[in-house]
Amino acid sequence: MYQVMLQREAKKDLRKLEKRFREKIFFILSSLKNNPFLGEKMAREFSGSYRIKIPPLRIIYTPDLKRKIIWIRTLGFRGRVYK
Repeated sequence: MYQVMLQREAKKDLRKLEKRFREKIFFILSSLKNNPFLGEKMAREFSGSYRIKIPPLRIIYTPDLKRKIIWIRTLGFRGRVYK
């Protein structure tokens, strides 16, 4: 089982979201504890990271397999997450 940790930016983003979106995100984060490869692998500047789509939101995370930690880098709406 993996530990899910949110980076500072992700914590700020989570607080800004409406309650209905936060509930979906908490469900996905609890699912990541058992399966760190739940999302799609990313390329280029996001190499080594994964993304999960929850329309219209995205969660970008990086698994640390040695320490069994999943770092949530950012989360939010599609247009802002990739900038």
